[in-house]
Amino acid sequence: MSSIDSSPGVVPPGIEWPPKADLRKDIYKPLPRIPPGTINPSAITGDVPTIQAKVVIDAFSNALLSNDVKRLASCFYTEQAYWRDIVALTGHLRTFSTPSTVAAALLHTKGLRGISNDVEIIGAAHFVEISPVMMFIDCGISFRTTSPALSCVGKMLLLPVKSNAATDSVSWKIWALSTWVENIVGYPENEILLSTPKKALDGLDTIETDVLIVGAGSSGLMTAARLKALGVESVVIDRNAQIGDNWRNRYDCLKFHVPTSSCEMPYAYYRKELQSPYRLNKHDVAEHLGQYATNFHLNVILSTTIGSTSFNTLEKKWTVKLKAADGSLGKTIISKHFVQASGIGSQKPYLPALEDQHTFKGLSIHSAYFRNAQSLLEQGIRSVAIIGSANTAFDIIQDCHAAGLKTTMVARSPTYVYPYEYVVNPHGFGAYEKLPLEVADRLMYTLPPALDGQFSHGLFSHLASQEPDRYLSLAKAGFPVLDSRDPSVDIQNILVERGGGHYVDVGGTNLIAEGKVAVRGRVEPVGYTETGLRLSDGSVLDTDAVIWCTGFADKDVRTTALGVLGEADPDMTNKTDILGPKDIVARLDATWGVDAEGEVRGVWKRHLRMENYWVMGGVIQQQRWWSRPMAQQIKLALEGHLPSAYRDTPEPN
Repeated sequence: MSSIDSSPGVVPPGIEWPPKADLRKDIYKPLPRIPPGTINPSAITGDVPTIQAKVVIDAFSNALLSNDVKRLASCFYTEQAYWRDIVALTGHLRTFSTPSTVAAALLHTKGLRGISNDVEIIGAAHFVEISPVMMFIDCGISFRTTSPALSCVGKMLLLPVKSNAATDSVSWKIWALSTWVENIVGYPENEILLSTPKKALDGLDTIETDVLIVGAGSSGLMTAARLKALGVESVVIDRNAQIGDNWRNRYDCLKFHVPTSSCEMPYAYYRKELQSPYRLNKHDVAEHLGQYATNFHLNVILSTTIGSTSFNTLEKKWTVKLKAADGSLGKTIISKHFVQASGIGSQKPYLPALEDQHTFKGLSIHSAYFRNAQSLLEQGIRSVAIIGSANTAFDIIQDCHAAGLKTTMVARSPTYVYPYEYVVNPHGFGAYEKLPLEVADRLMYTLPPALDGQFSHGLFSHLASQEPDRYLSLAKAGFPVLDSRDPSVDIQNILVERGGGHYVDVGGTNLIAEGKVAVRGRVEPVGYTETGLRLSDGSVLDTDAVIWCTGFADKDVRTTALGVLGEADPDMTNKTDILGPKDIVARLDATWGVDAEGEVRGVWKRHLRMENYWVMGGVIQQQRWWSRPMAQQIKLALEGHLPSAYRDTPEPN
């Protein structure tokens, strides 16, 4: 039994915890191939999938009851097996692999948490045929734990195995098991609580609350609503003057590259006229966020940042002294938990260092400060160079071209491009058009990471194979395009490891393919001239303005937390058992990228060496799903029922 050292302390300088793994090299394994003739798909109809699934689930439940690790391991597919648990049995976010490891971890956590009933099938099972060599039965399950008392659900993917060559008999084995918490027994999620009045904060110098949330964007407000529905009080602070300003202050042409159905927030949907196929703009989102906070009576303090932060390791309490926009001291918050929802990879613009920056006579700005092309025209600008080739860069070239500016994109490296139609395919995010939101979320976010990424890549690769020439004109124009047929591209890698760098094609590529926007491909700026840029191939690009669509540098919470937590409280210095901002940051997990199990690091779960500190981030779909298990963990902790995070990994036999 291997174990993570969970003793409190400071991670040694230069050491990341948890270590970063490579999703594609370390986590992905070749998907199983079902030998042709193993089963006849036409025979797996009607009630057959449910009957077969019940046989497997009964055997699985009996093996759990017997505490026989070999018998339990035999329920799983021999060549490849996974168990992903979201709080239910591990009190954490974990993914185990190999039949023996999965079986041992299941029995160990079952012994720790207890299971009060047999594992049962939910509803009807479904047979899914992806290809002649990839097919499985998908079925739902339910069970309850006793310590803590949780109502849990999950799903199984079952693969067929020819168990007797002579008789052609087939049995089904568990390939992937996923488990998560449906409800906390005794503390069910209750939307009626969202209508209760908010806390009276005016006139209070000191506010005591269960949870302090930093950031009133979508992730902070969703977290506050999830907590309120569980009966947990929170206070949200934000540096902006209005809720929604984090969207309102972005460039004017911003529109989501996914449909509205993917961007909903829990408990309150966008109004009918904004539903798919409509794509939300920044004003739609800003308005919705403001209405969300108002309708659910969330406790929000605006125009406020943190002056100082301290955490008492004995009392397990945070003392946070706020600072008003004018720099004056504000209220003091005393809370039991702290949630950082201030954004990851969105606050600190990244600008590469270039030679001779002082020589350029034109305008040079990061995309974070770009508003619209019309304002550039009004400044006398007639030509613009866009540095970058991902979503933001394409949005801005469309705006600049529409305004009549001579526009050139500098695409420094190959960019993964896929059409918007792939996103809304019914087998991908198009599931949100067909299924209830919660059902679609379960489909998207509960699979083991090793399978999730490969399924999405397989879908996109298949779609691209049907139109191999789609981006031929784009490539001929000089844009270094990678399409979904390329084995090196993977949407999960881009989202959770690179933090972006792709383009969901909503029409911007046509401008380059048709020669309406120029492109300099596979080169990068190395220095300025008086009239433009020197590029790495020795050429010069003359332009009136340079817009840097080069992303953001704050991709690790340990960096952003230093700016969020403020200064050390002078009243707390040299006090035993008090942690200040630098001590807190030194104890935080590294954030984003994946760990050895393929789980995203540092978000939505407990940190190894820092108590009662939580990080909420990701795209809106991730925020919506993961805010729920995070809120459940906080609720359990406040009620004294959150067990220690299970960090062991049984050694395979």
